[in-house]
Amino acid sequence: MTTMMTQGGNAATAQQAAPAAEGQAVIGPEPPAPPRTFTIRGRDGLQTITIPPNAFDNVIPQQVVDISIAFFMTMAIIIIGFPLARAFARRMDRRGGSAQISNEVSSQLAHLNQAVDAIAVEVERISEGQRFTTRLLSEQKDAARQTLPSGANR
Repeated sequence: MTTMMTQGGNAATAQQAAPAAEGQAVIGPEPPAPPRTFTIRGRDGLQTITIPPNAFDNVIPQQVVDISIAFFMTMAIIIIGFPLARAFARRMDRRGGSAQISNEVSSQLAHLNQAVDAIAVEVERISEGQRFTTRLLSEQKDAARQTLPSGANR
């Protein structure tokens, strides 16, 4: 067996040769097929295109896989997150509109409203008195002009 290893070149060849010598079938990995290249030649016999083996394997670059995963994750977050955000916003709106005013505050607001109305009525009376006084003074001045002689009107 030692001579086979040195002559064969590696231990695996020597181990496979030992059972074959005893009469047993050797089951082992088959050697890979030699790579084939496809060559397309033109009419004049010159080589125009050479295609290496496995040139058209469906190999997707890792960056494309990462971008695809990120896109679908983003879409899933949008599809799930948008309705959740809308529900949360509606819930916040409902809480803000349902605030109740206590009876004390509403009675104080009613009294304040009545006081403001009373002040508005009094201010209107004062402005009417001011207009009346201004009209009386204007009429007295016109009457005084008419009674005075024309030279003393200066």
